[in-house]
Amino acid sequence: MSTDEKLYDVCIVGAGFSGLVLAIKLARAGLLVCLVDLNRIVGRRILSTGNGRCNFTNSRMSADYFYSNYDLGFIKDNHTEILDFFKELGVYYKDLDGYFYPITNQAKTIREALENEVKRLDIQLFLDNRVTDINREADAFKITTNRTIIKARKVSISCGGLAAATLGSSKLGYKIGTKFGLKTTKLAPALVGLTSKDICLKELAGVRAGGKVTYKNYSCEGEIQFNKDGISGYPVMCISRYIGLDELDKKLSQIQIDFVPFLNEQELETDIKKRFEHNEFNVLEALLGLCNEKAIEQVVSYSRIYSDTNVSKLDNQDIDNLVYNFKNFGISITGTKGFDHAQVTAGGIDLNDINIDTMEAHNTTGLYFTGEVLDVDGICGGYNLSWAFTSAQLAANHIIKVLE
Repeated sequence: MSTDEKLYDVCIVGAGFSGLVLAIKLARAGLLVCLVDLNRIVGRRILSTGNGRCNFTNSRMSADYFYSNYDLGFIKDNHTEILDFFKELGVYYKDLDGYFYPITNQAKTIREALENEVKRLDIQLFLDNRVTDINREADAFKITTNRTIIKARKVSISCGGLAAATLGSSKLGYKIGTKFGLKTTKLAPALVGLTSKDICLKELAGVRAGGKVTYKNYSCEGEIQFNKDGISGYPVMCISRYIGLDELDKKLSQIQIDFVPFLNEQELETDIKKRFEHNEFNVLEALLGLCNEKAIEQVVSYSRIYSDTNVSKLDNQDIDNLVYNFKNFGISITGTKGFDHAQVTAGGIDLNDINIDTMEAHNTTGLYFTGEVLDVDGICGGYNLSWAFTSAQLAANHIIKVLE
């Protein structure tokens, strides 16, 4: 094992989005910075964000779009700052109803822009290096990897969480936090699909239908994607963290789908009665256009009505059943698809142990945490990358101030 003889101002463990932003901001301020990562390229996970398109921020930015066990009122709208940062790196963007993507529609544009700036600033990279330990020695930290030993005045743990293990995630950040006396909250997969054994999914497999998904007190509306062994899609992903946490505690409940969220129950009842006035139709023909036809078939089946039944033979009880099942279509959940399929981790290093203005550990001067490793996760829409940027910015501002 070799030893790097330099004393770096800052060693950043993790060359993902947060670590790269932090490194760039520190190096621009003239600090000697190095990045350590177990992958062979920087920003590998960026390539998978936004289905390969990298939705990197959102114009609707506030604490309301994030989850934590801590009050996140300190999160402010900084999406214009994020846009300006990437504009400086040569990345033009497009605005799709407040969701911002690189104009190229390619996540690799973001990754390569960050990599190019790291190269321009001559930031030292220790790639294909797995950190095995971090120790505090006098006025410096000693970072031990499987290949070398690095010394730095300050360290930032920016190595992500447990999501997407095939792209290099690990428990390292939580282990380092524990070693230095920081607590970690419960960890669960978030922004992840759900699994189910319900027989209705065999009929709904391949369907994409609009609707509102509710799990206990949590709801979200958007396009739902059905497959033979579960469901996913925007509204499912946004509330999946709660299902993941309940899976840990073995407290899973059903999810409810409202296939007609644009009508309340009374309006839907009135609509169905009007449709049934045309008594030459069977029930499927009469309900055509309310939502996806496969969803209609399952609602009719759940309501114990044969699909070829003429509407003239249906009574008020049948209509009540249809209204209920359109608005409360239940699916039993067996869990999430796990961390390997998750985009982010729910839970992390407890923010009660972190100075939220600086991202520095309360009990260890010079030890910082940024990004996914912390107990903050956002819904779909560029929020998790925005948090990665925000936390890196807070850490950078403080480090630059104390080292200048």
